[in-house]
Parts: sequence; C-alpha cells; structure tokens
Amino acid sequence: MHEQPVAGTGSNVEIDPARRAALIAQTTQAWAPADVIDFGIGHPQDAILPIDIMRSAAAAVMADADPYPLQYGAERGDGYLRLALASFLTDAYGVPVEPEPMYITNGNSQAIDQICSVFARPGDVVFVEAPTYFLALDMFRQHHLRIVGIPVDEHGLRIDALEAALAEHRPAFVYTIPTFQNPTSVTLPVDRREQLVALAREHGFFIVADEVYHLLSYGAAVPPPMAAYIDSGVVLSLGTFTKILAPGLRLGWIQAAAPLIDRLVGAGLVMSGGGLNPFTSAIVRRVVEDGSLHTYLDFLVATYRSRIGVMAASLDQHFPATVTYQVPDGGYFFWLRFPESVDTAHFLPAAAAHKVGFRSGSKFTVDGSLANYMRLSFAYYDSPTIERGIAALAATILRP
Repeated sequence: MHEQPVAGTGSNVEIDPARRAALIAQTTQAWAPADVIDFGIGHPQDAILPIDIMRSAAAAVMADADPYPLQYGAERGDGYLRLALASFLTDAYGVPVEPEPMYITNGNSQAIDQICSVFARPGDVVFVEAPTYFLALDMFRQHHLRIVGIPVDEHGLRIDALEAALAEHRPAFVYTIPTFQNPTSVTLPVDRREQLVALAREHGFFIVADEVYHLLSYGAAVPPPMAAYIDSGVVLSLGTFTKILAPGLRLGWIQAAAPLIDRLVGAGLVMSGGGLNPFTSAIVRRVVEDGSLHTYLDFLVATYRSRIGVMAASLDQHFPATVTYQVPDGGYFFWLRFPESVDTAHFLPAAAAHKVGFRSGSKFTVDGSLANYMRLSFAYYDSPTIERGIAALAATILRP
C-alpha cells in the first residue's frame, strides 16, 4: 500500500491562489504597507540589510565542504565563532573579552526566555526598568514571574528606588537595558553600574543586562558594558547580531561567570539539540573574521546618526514646544513626553487612519503608567520618509 504524497513543493496538491499569496506574505514579523509609515517598528530597514556580505560569507562556508556546521553543535556554541567574537568585542568594548565565559544563543529573546527557565521559578519576583522593552514583559508574564517596575530617570535605572524596592522584595534578577535603553535611549553611568553590581552581590540577585544597543553609539562615549563585571558572578550580559548585522540570523551570545554558563549549558534544550544555531554561527564567523562586521557597523552608525538629525529637525519643525525629548546619542529610539493630561494611546486610531504609527508610552510599563509618552524609531525608514512621516503624525495628532 502506497503512502499519499505530502503536500509541499514536490506534491501535486493544488493551493488556492489567495491562500498561497497569504502564506507567501508571512515572511517577516513586522510589516507595513508601502503607503504606511509606522515609527513603532523597531527593526532595521530592509534596504540596508547586508545581503552581499552574507552571500559572500555563506558561499565561503559551503566552498569549504566542511560538514561540521551541519552537525549538532558544541553546547557552548561554535568555538571558532566565540574566538572571533571575543577578539571583535575586545576591540569594540575596550575591555578584554575571553571566549570561554561565553554561550552562543539564538538571539536575545531566546536568551531572556532561557534565563527565565534556568534562573527563576514561577512566582519569583523580577525587577525591570520602568519603562522597559515591552516584549520582555510578555516573556516574564509567560513564565509566571511577578514583575516590579523600578523608575528610570535621565541617567537610567534609579539606584535609590532599587534600594527601596529591595526592602520589600527579593528578586531573582534585575532586567536592565543599560546602554541606549529601550524606549528612553538613556545610558546608565559607571557609578550606577558599580552600585548595581554591589547591590546584586549583597542581596543575592542576578543582573540580566540586555546590551543590544551598546555598539550603536553615534558619537557619545559610553561606559564599559555590564559584560566588564562578569567576574562578580552576578552579571549575565546579553549581546546579539540582531541590531549590528541582521535579525533573521537569530544569533547572539551571553557573557557570564563560568558557573552561570554551566547552568545554561546544562539545560535540556541544549543537551538535547546541541549548541544553538551552528550553521549560522559558521557564516557569521566569516563575517567577523574578514572585517565585514566592523565595516558594516561603521555604515550603520553613520546611517543612523544622519537619521537622528533628520527626525530631530522634523520634530522641532512640526511639534509644539509642549512636546519634549532628548536627542538620543545611540540606539534606535526617540522618547517623546507630552503634557501630563495627554494619553498618547488615544491618538492611535486616528494615526492608523492617516497611515502613520507609533508606540504609546503605557505599553512599556507594568502598570500602564507613562501614558503621556510616545516612542518613535528612526531605524526602519530612510530620511525622506522620516520627514514625511513626522509631518503626517503631527498633523494627525495635533489637529484642532
């Protein structure tokens, strides 16, 4: 008795054209029609993704005819990549980076999720910045963690507020975006970083430092990354190629003290499936080793620096003085403050009707506060589109 063919490229099953078109359209996570300008999208622009760099690196890997990238990977991640990455980060961070206390991930989202599984249990308290990356909040909720927000000021996480919260709670970890924070773009100074590490050691919690924007500095000097403090035994520093190369690679890293890396490596996810993303690791290793990553990062910094200037000028031209902001020194975002009486979420339907978009401030908090704020990203659109979009957004939400 013969089995029936499975529907797919080689089968004779016909797919309705409308259904086929819908499936083909499901290729990227965030997508806006060509006539929509959505400043809520915190992704790099499609047009600047490094297709030629990746094509060349992939061809070189396949030309080697070495089967190792197609095998189950080493649990800590590809050793060649960790060596190349450690050398690159030593130069980029300005502090020594060793390849051994490093664990290759499928990007920061997977890293956060695995940290929740390994270093916390349902019902545990976790501290987050208020505001913070809203999708991290979703992951913490899905792990049934109790989320407590700690206020942020113009210098990042408020240590005084953290100390007050520690009098009431014993967190499993503090989740922080220390450099060019999402959504505020503020950066935690050295003294607060050191105070945070000291408090973690004193109170027995971990610091989960999401350092996704650390290398996207557009002129400002930045403090050493939290990765510089891994010898304390309380820091897990998360890095990713998402913002400095391409999101679709789903590749990143964690730097932490050896006992913490051992706990990650011992997780069932890795013991069963091997090291994460070995094939992509082999390709990205080539990009790092041949200097292409350094060159591409320079291009990104120049591109985003220009777009910041355009967005700032457009905001000054079209928005009233009652809407305030600081020009970001790095990262992806402008964080706009409206008068206290304004709830920016109320602008969303009208903005959508006029084909512009943004993220409202309440989305980034545990309790729905900071409703009078708005996040705009300059990464997804080129400068002329930013100019048109800011003008349209202002006309939509500030109309009489």
